[in-house]
Amino acid sequence: MDNPGEEDQGGPATGKSASGAPENPDSDAAGLEALSQEAEQQAVFAEAGVSNDLLALRDAIEAQLMTASGEFRTLSDGGASDGIVGVGIGLPDPTNVTFGPGGPGEPVLTIFTESAMPQETVLGQVAQAAGTRALSSVPVQQVPVGVVDAYSHRARHRPAPAGVSVGHVNVTAGTLGSRAIGLTAPWNNRHLILSNNHVLANSNVASVNDSIIQPGAADGGRHPGDQIAVLARWVPIAFGGAANFVDAAFGWAWHDRIRGEQYYLSGGSAAYYKTGTAPLAASLGLIVGKSGRTTGLTQGRVTQIGVSVNVNYGGGRVALFRNQIAIQSVNANPFSAGGDSGSLIWHWASGVRPVALLFAGGGGTTFANPIASVLSALNIRLLP
Repeated sequence: MDNPGEEDQGGPATGKSASGAPENPDSDAAGLEALSQEAEQQAVFAEAGVSNDLLALRDAIEAQLMTASGEFRTLSDGGASDGIVGVGIGLPDPTNVTFGPGGPGEPVLTIFTESAMPQETVLGQVAQAAGTRALSSVPVQQVPVGVVDAYSHRARHRPAPAGVSVGHVNVTAGTLGSRAIGLTAPWNNRHLILSNNHVLANSNVASVNDSIIQPGAADGGRHPGDQIAVLARWVPIAFGGAANFVDAAFGWAWHDRIRGEQYYLSGGSAAYYKTGTAPLAASLGLIVGKSGRTTGLTQGRVTQIGVSVNVNYGGGRVALFRNQIAIQSVNANPFSAGGDSGSLIWHWASGVRPVALLFAGGGGTTFANPIASVLSALNIRLLP
């Protein structure tokens, strides 16, 4: 492959990169990041009027989920397949049954389950995790999501916009989320593309300088003819009980093989739009959108915040994610599907501000990392 040019043009050279090994956060940095995440999340909860009792119950179930993720099972008696896979705080769904106290519009404890369970079973498992006393003051709502998996815009595009098929050469396909640039050298002088770890870094099973292709392999992409970038940095996913906050990675791209806009189909024709760069914290009820490889341009609503959820990465690997966002479609069409992982989620309003990075879903519910957490973990900012 031809050398794409000088480093200040943002194109990776072949062979060993100037960075050497991936600059992944060490344990001290990860600890500081966790503290920052907690402070940000507490501020969001306070603004939403979430009670201390509700938070305490969520934390108790989260602790059980952390144990369950290390044992690759759900939170239920004996690890049955219909147990609890996640917990979050949301607004009551008028089409769903809420157990316990609470009035219209008040925050509820959302229990994500693999399949629909009777009321007494849900409450029994919650009580097992936190004690029956905690249930007396907290409204609880069940949302079946199935097994939560880490998950046309599938053609070859040059230059490649965001919202289209992309992937590590050994991954099926995900979505190119956005262009980005680093905050420190050498990445502050290079063109970067943002997506998930499991899209660009093959769920940790990758090396610096691995080929990133567009479209992804599942959509016919091949190396070297379809290469647009090399893998540069990723946040490792911790399996076996440790907490994760983001599923994120970036590649170092040839500047002439990518473009800044998001792609979508309008009346069967290609169309483009730009997103903002200033992060917006998710709030309950916020209307959001995304453009992704599988379902294209869709609209959704933030239904839960502060979500802790066990995500299945295949091969017996389950990872617990904390402080996540849950989103559901505003209409009969799904907000996301497999292959949309890595999509940038943004506020459906003037300014189109980035809100989250899509990484998983199941049963009509999409899960996403807060975008501020992603940018902090990778030490980057978005480009329009």
